Amino acid sequence: MSLTLDQPSQTHRSAVRRIAVARAISIAGAEAAYVAIVATMLDRTGSAAWVSAALLAWIGVGGLVAPIAGSLGDRYDRRRVMIISDVAGAATFAAIAVVHDPAALLALTVVAAIAEAPFNPAATAAIPNLTPRDDLSWANGLIGAGRTFGGLVGPVMGGLLYGTVGAGAAFGVNAVSFLLSAALITTVHGRFSEHRDTPDRELLAGFRFVGRSPFLRSLACGWSLFILGIGLMLVAELPMARLLGAGSLGYGVMVSGWAAGSLFGSLVAKRVVARHGELRSLIWGAGCAAVALGAIGFAPWLASAAALLAVAGFLNAISAVAEETMVQRSTPDAVRSRVMAAQEAIWIAALGLGLGAGGAVLTSVGVRASYVIAGALGLAGTLLLAWLLQRARSAAPAP
Repeated sequence: MSLTLDQPSQTHRSAVRRIAVARAISIAGAEAAYVAIVATMLDRTGSAAWVSAALLAWIGVGGLVAPIAGSLGDRYDRRRVMIISDVAGAATFAAIAVVHDPAALLALTVVAAIAEAPFNPAATAAIPNLTPRDDLSWANGLIGAGRTFGGLVGPVMGGLLYGTVGAGAAFGVNAVSFLLSAALITTVHGRFSEHRDTPDRELLAGFRFVGRSPFLRSLACGWSLFILGIGLMLVAELPMARLLGAGSLGYGVMVSGWAAGSLFGSLVAKRVVARHGELRSLIWGAGCAAVALGAIGFAPWLASAAALLAVAGFLNAISAVAEETMVQRSTPDAVRSRVMAAQEAIWIAALGLGLGAGGAVLTSVGVRASYVIAGALGLAGTLLLAWLLQRARSAAPAP
């Protein structure tokens, strides 16, 4: 009897572990390539404008093509979409590895962003099909840990490769990482999508669903303010490290602090969510993370700033797992990939606005005040989200 009961659990947990490993590998490669793109664009052109264009292509294009990227995951088999996306990304970065002209590099970076865009919405939308409802927070936490681990290892690997071998090696490693990810996804057993005889092809269905859902609409408003603050924080990180007398090494320590906290938070998220509930974990995690971010503005030493970033990353990871689990539970399979893509587009827009405003805020109020403002925006977003959700719950008809 126990063997019969344990077998499905082992099957779905193996599927999630493979997806988590695939995410860790591909994101490590992507982050290595990100470092190489920025460095090589600056070295080849000597122009910050070219670097900005590359960053916009890397980050912004995915948001622009999100409706199409999400629709692929709802229209076709999600495993196939994920594999094709990985293979297309590998082919693009193989081409980037042998390109030297900055304009060609920029154009191929746009192509790479488009190729990668369908993977994440399809993968996130597939998790409820592969995992029992009771294990969703565990699955999202493990995959989040894989993403964070890739983000922690990738930049270091990219810097080492660029400094010792050259940009082509970093781009080639990213191409291989995509192929390894695709190979792992082919070994995942399970159903990635529900069967649909006549799939809905409406590109903006995800945005419409977000607009009609009180929870998703509240999330879009509140979380956008939080991510706007994150954008300000990212601009202020290196200047803060220099203000604390640590320079580039200190900057790396601060970034690592956030990543380490996020990794640990993702791994323990299931226990926290199971004990306190998804909604409470979302609100309290985000709110306390915002307070920690704001407190960095008063940090006297690098160690205290890095510790606060680790605390913020830990709490933010727990709130992110709770949020992702709630979205998966409240979204039907037929539109889930497009909803995930719509959310991703909204978050990218908020992050882009924060990054764009970060320089002006830093110049106007200084480094420490930028962190205080970032924390205040995050806390305001969390309070807005809590208020909107309470209002929506009060307005709902009694069962």
